[in-house]
Amino acid sequence: EVWIWTDTPGPSDNPLAAMADPSGMLLEKIVADSATMQGRHTKQEDRHVKIPDLTKAAKALKMPIDHLDQPCALFAMYDGHRGHLCADFAAKGFHGKLLRKLSADTSEAANSEESISKVLKDICEELDTEFMTKHRTTNDGCTLCVALISGSRLFTAWVGDCRCMIAKLDAGAELSSVTLTEDHRPSLEAEAERVKQSGGVVLDYGNGFARIAHAGYEERIRERARAQAQGLGSVGKEPVALDVSRALGNRDFKAVSGKALLVATPGVKVVQLDASHKLVTLVSGGFPVIMLDSDMVYELDLLRDQADAPADVRAGCGALVQEAYGRGSEHNLSVILARLQWAGGAGAPYPRKLASVDKAEKAATAALLAAAAAEEVKSGSASAASKRRRLEAAASINAQKQAAYDKTGAAASYAAEQAKKDAEMQKMVAEVEAQKAEDERSAREEAAKLAAEEARKADEEAAARKEEKEAADIFHTARRAQKRIAAGGGSADDEPKGEPKGLTAEDFFAKRRKEKEAGAAAEEPKGLAAADDFFAKMRAEKAQKEAGAAAEKPAVLAGAGDFF
Repeated sequence: EVWIWTDTPGPSDNPLAAMADPSGMLLEKIVADSATMQGRHTKQEDRHVKIPDLTKAAKALKMPIDHLDQPCALFAMYDGHRGHLCADFAAKGFHGKLLRKLSADTSEAANSEESISKVLKDICEELDTEFMTKHRTTNDGCTLCVALISGSRLFTAWVGDCRCMIAKLDAGAELSSVTLTEDHRPSLEAEAERVKQSGGVVLDYGNGFARIAHAGYEERIRERARAQAQGLGSVGKEPVALDVSRALGNRDFKAVSGKALLVATPGVKVVQLDASHKLVTLVSGGFPVIMLDSDMVYELDLLRDQADAPADVRAGCGALVQEAYGRGSEHNLSVILARLQWAGGAGAPYPRKLASVDKAEKAATAALLAAAAAEEVKSGSASAASKRRRLEAAASINAQKQAAYDKTGAAASYAAEQAKKDAEMQKMVAEVEAQKAEDERSAREEAAKLAAEEARKADEEAAARKEEKEAADIFHTARRAQKRIAAGGGSADDEPKGEPKGLTAEDFFAKRRKEKEAGAAAEEPKGLAAADDFFAKMRAEKAQKEAGAAAEKPAVLAGAGDFF
């Protein structure tokens, strides 16, 4: 391996000895740059801010912060989701609020860790409230991570899954990554409990991957899938589940919507920097799902331009973005890198590996593996196979961290989630088919019942019409016979059989009623009895109308007399 010593001058001939006691060293300069890429995401929703000289910016804005430990710098990462409005709002407003609060109080107490930490916390919560007040109809949200350097103190505030890391050089000249933030995820027990107490649900997909949603989320997903399986298209608004438990914005998950499933309260951490800390980096949420923190720091620390420090930092940021994209990241990718340069012996160089050498080593390893595989195929000898296995073992040492992450990281989480969705879809399709069969069976039974009921009613109506016809025939035959007898043109033999001579209509119907009442007192009147009731009702209505008309006539005449 080839290592290059950075050519920052220092009084000590032994650079590692200068870092043995880093206390009392002053931070002389900060070299910072950034890179961002939309990547495979449909929109670019990341925003970031870098102010390497915050004191100079504060003076230009007439909000001096000279009373704070110097130098001062601010770096901020805003990872938007469900839209870019919230990330835009936070990126434009955070540093302005910070300078106003820091410059307002110049007392010694205002420079304390507790005071500055409270300022960072208040700003996050104020931005969240102001955004939802200004944007009342949008559900855009964002996570954030802010790094404020004041002298040798590093203040880190974060909400959600953006990360801040520092690289620390140990006594053996090995650079290791130290993660200062802890993602606010529903998989954390404390976060999950808070969400449940607020009335939400935590959807656990396994392997440490979880989302938060409103109650009834899974039922609404099944309803939409059922409607799509029935050919009804999308029914209702698609429910939302978030993979973070804290964020700015997201109005439908905040207290203004009735349930505060999300909060904007940040985590805050303070670190005392010393000469062993060589760089500070902030990354958006698209990196941790595809790379380990140690891999990111390793990629950023590779030396790409020995003569130009700003160009070297810029190249490192671009290389990390390309590496994450090459590993298949589906998110927006943004990174900020700040290299810390210390005064005196603390600024001594330390060994950094050339990026070109690292690239050549990877290419050589890949070529050796390919050659070994070809040799094994060609010769089929045991020695070739043994050589190939040794080369594979050497390559696996470099890739073991990535392999371990792939087994338990984003790939496994995605596979588990996809398998769960497929199982739910199959279950819902089966439910739809069963419901269709049940509906068809119910429809057939109902149709059979309706047909039977209609046939019964038709039979009853036919029997009633027949009985009424028979009764009417008997009545009219009796009436005709009575008329002939009364006119002297008939004989007693013309009367209906079984009926006494000289029978009037009234006697006839009275007799029929008595027969009906004696035979079936509970049944409704039918035949001649029904006819008799009908005529009796008609006579009563006629008499009532005549009585009403007679009573009304004098009133009308009286009204006419009054008129004239």
